[in-house]
Amino acid sequence: MSVSADSSMPKKLEHETYLGTDEKTFQYDDDLPSLPVPPLHQTMERYLRSVRPHVTPEEYETTRDIVTKFETGIGRELHQKLLSHAAAKRNWLEDWWLHHAYLTYREPLLPTMNTAGPHPLNSTLWKPSVEKAPTYGSLYLYGFLDFNLALREQRIKPHKSKDGKKMSMDQFRYVFNCSRIPGQDADSLSFSWKTNEEGECPLHLAVLCHGHIWTMYPWDHEGKPLRPPELEVQIRYIREQSDALGTGPSLAALTCDKRDSWAKNRDWLKSLSVTNMKNLELVESAMFVFVLDNSQPMDDKEMLWEGLCGDTSNRWADKSLSAIMTRNGYGVMNNDHTPYDAMVSVIIGHYQHLLLLDMNGEWTGSREIRPFPMPTRLHFDLDHKLFAAIDNARHIGMNYTKKTSVVPFTFSEYGRDSLRPHKLHPDSYIQMALQLAYTRLHGRPAPTYETATTRQFHHGRTETTRSASVESVEFVQAMLNHKAKNSEKHRKLVAAMNSHNEQMTECQMCQGVDRHLFGLFITALESGFKIPEIFTDPAYAKSGGGGNYVLSTSTVGYTPVYGGVSAMVHDGYGVFYTILPSSFKFFVTSFHTSSETNGEAFISALDTSMRDMYTVISLPQSNL
Repeated sequence: MSVSADSSMPKKLEHETYLGTDEKTFQYDDDLPSLPVPPLHQTMERYLRSVRPHVTPEEYETTRDIVTKFETGIGRELHQKLLSHAAAKRNWLEDWWLHHAYLTYREPLLPTMNTAGPHPLNSTLWKPSVEKAPTYGSLYLYGFLDFNLALREQRIKPHKSKDGKKMSMDQFRYVFNCSRIPGQDADSLSFSWKTNEEGECPLHLAVLCHGHIWTMYPWDHEGKPLRPPELEVQIRYIREQSDALGTGPSLAALTCDKRDSWAKNRDWLKSLSVTNMKNLELVESAMFVFVLDNSQPMDDKEMLWEGLCGDTSNRWADKSLSAIMTRNGYGVMNNDHTPYDAMVSVIIGHYQHLLLLDMNGEWTGSREIRPFPMPTRLHFDLDHKLFAAIDNARHIGMNYTKKTSVVPFTFSEYGRDSLRPHKLHPDSYIQMALQLAYTRLHGRPAPTYETATTRQFHHGRTETTRSASVESVEFVQAMLNHKAKNSEKHRKLVAAMNSHNEQMTECQMCQGVDRHLFGLFITALESGFKIPEIFTDPAYAKSGGGGNYVLSTSTVGYTPVYGGVSAMVHDGYGVFYTILPSSFKFFVTSFHTSSETNGEAFISALDTSMRDMYTVISLPQSNL
């Protein structure tokens, strides 16, 4: 039965599982415990263990000596300084992490600093269609507006872990009305979103279409989202007007340039006229960017590339949220990773998916078109210098995006439900499959990053679970050894998964390796110390330290929503995945310019590995 937001239903709708009135969205954030600093000796022990799979025995001995020297020497002093720093803050990491991990990045944001994910209805109720794209777009847009309203009214339930621990919702404050502002050497964040209790915030949209920039006000006089038929009128107006005007100046391309160049050009743009200053403020303060794209992807692979990379002349890369609708009706979300992690995007996408499923993918409420202001096209005063800069930025952005390979993969032989009888956690199972696939293809273990959330702490974000372990290497060696018995393979799989599960739990408690090492490194920098040898030792980078993870991975949960990011290093892979009852969906990225990696080959190796592992766990115990 189709429903709409105007209809009253006797039973609870699916999207309402995210909603509640007993608890406010942000009410527990200030009460969460402060982010802890792990004991130094513990971190050193765990770091050494994580290094072992990636170095020779001789290199390991060298690293062990370096670590011992660090722990008993400069490391002890740095740790005490870090403890003093942490004592004065609820979260000792957040400012450093935002600045050094994100805001000082000087290369183009697309595609390396963004996440992307398609709308699940693309593959079910919404079949590609140029004619229906404006209708799809209106519903897609409505879903974002509905979530925005629920968030401002604090009706989104605060999240809790499986064991009932309250989790930080702070990252949701930076989804809307947030923009990264370019600067020389470092960027900054501009954000103006507020809950209704906190005050007013901008409620307009910036819309990009065919090189033109528009503003649009999508709310009625009661502060509710305009109905999808009303939004569709505005979408069609923008599309038709933009097409009639021809290709616009494509000012947005400047946001896809290198950051220092964009900072200079942004200052120049503002200096040319007051109009430019006001228009720029309208874009940067907008709730989010809605992109009406000219692309017409033929399949999921092309659609995912458009979402992660796309036409840089029609992307405002600085905005924390961009909702993209292709000309033939694919919906895909692109998010700046700077202010929040992919988990936030997944929650929004799933809420929206359930809302639209409750509506059966179409609007059945009133189709009356009420009076509302039509969208306004922004006119910027540009000179020859900026036109040249736009052209140059377009080429620079294209040089980065065209290198990126995006390959989707659905493994449908089995899923989460098939692992339950064997009491195997699906996430650690997939992590071992990735280890097996990489070694099968490349002949060595890969330093691997898996996201662990630390949201149970004040303003917590992430810690790194180092998935390549001594146990995972032993498991992979057994799987690739044709003489190994199934009993050995099964035993080592379970041991590797147990080790991974333990490490994940430790990391969620902020007892991992990477964030503590990062804090010690930044403490050394800010204290004017020489960089300690532990960070210049080749084993540090070989094991993934300093952003050198060859496999950058994360689960995006247990819903139809999936997406991913680009690979962390040139000769690496990005592998994000969602876990479903009867399948697993993967989002695999790599770089065409790498002679080491190949997304299609990796998927083939992963497929083989998943099949081989299921054979191992499926044999009767008596036959092992």
